[in-house]
Amino acid sequence: MKIKPIKVSVLNQYIKKYLMGNSILNNLRVEGEITNIRMSKTGYTYFSLCDESSCINCIAFFADSISKNGDKIIAEGELSVYEAKGTYQLIVRNIERIGLGKILLDLELLKEKLRSQGLFDRKRELPAFPQKIGIITSKSGAAIKDILKTFEGVKANIDITVYNTLVQGEKAKESIIEGLKYFNNIETEVVLISRGGGSFEDLNVFNDIELAMEVYKSKAVVVTGIGHETDRTLTDYVADIYCHTPTAAAERIIRGYKDVEERLNNLLFALKSGTNNVISLKKADLMSTKYILKSSLPLEDIYKTKAQLEIHKNFIKNETFKYINEYYLALKIMGEKLNSFDYKKQLKKGFAIISDNTGNIIKYKDQVAMKDVLQIRFADFKIEAETIDIKEV
Repeated sequence: MKIKPIKVSVLNQYIKKYLMGNSILNNLRVEGEITNIRMSKTGYTYFSLCDESSCINCIAFFADSISKNGDKIIAEGELSVYEAKGTYQLIVRNIERIGLGKILLDLELLKEKLRSQGLFDRKRELPAFPQKIGIITSKSGAAIKDILKTFEGVKANIDITVYNTLVQGEKAKESIIEGLKYFNNIETEVVLISRGGGSFEDLNVFNDIELAMEVYKSKAVVVTGIGHETDRTLTDYVADIYCHTPTAAAERIIRGYKDVEERLNNLLFALKSGTNNVISLKKADLMSTKYILKSSLPLEDIYKTKAQLEIHKNFIKNETFKYINEYYLALKIMGEKLNSFDYKKQLKKGFAIISDNTGNIIKYKDQVAMKDVLQIRFADFKIEAETIDIKEV
């Protein structure tokens, strides 16, 4: 026979009721170190309580402005279940501070050791215009998107290489160190180590001394942009440049390009403003000169004379056209008259031209004698004739 299933919410409610009914779990005193402390807008305080190997989530329904990460405390409260997610947490009623936690104390001792060795003193300058940039981060994380978007914001030919690494967990240290070695074996000017925000435990890999030493040995300038603003890791201290966030680190690397763009924009603005000012001044001078000329020159007389010249020009033009037309008609009449005297046209009408043997045209009787040979020309032919008789008409 199968057991009837229940809903997840019913299970969580049952566990919460069971815990609330347990007198031991309702009156706990738990010792540990505070990590990831934060206050909500409602005035509640959230943090994790950790020892060397384990952590538990805690919530205090009051604002704790005194406690900070690394404090060793005794938290008094009761164990409860957050039904929405099925996770258990410690509801803290009171906090008793008993000193600095071992985790933070060990970290502070290690920090002082590296500082005394001078590992925090080397701070190399970034190239003004880096051409080859290496990024050590997780390709699946949110940080890489912000970094690449920032780099794309400048108009420069930058060679960017992303080395995909783990950024938390046991194997993260070796992965990041391999990334540093990779970029130091190729031509790289700047290496950016980055990841998004996270808890103290998530970011603790960047407190590893081996990683810090590898950063210090880097030939390329190292910039860190790890998404935490409250605490700095050992990697941040050893790096040449430390920034609070991945975006801030990317902005810092390309600041030279941004400065140039800003200077160019300022120069362009100044050039445009100066040009516009000069044009405005010249325009004002031109308007002033125009007004002076208008008030000084006899413009009305000039315009009146111009109008008179236009009238005379039109008169001359009209008279010239009239004169030409008259001569044209006269020439046309003369042409028609000349055409009427064209002997060829007369010949086509049936007339003829009579000449003697020497070509002289016969006009009078005394030019002809008996037995003379005459040439008679018609339109299309000519004949020779002998004079037989001469009579007057």
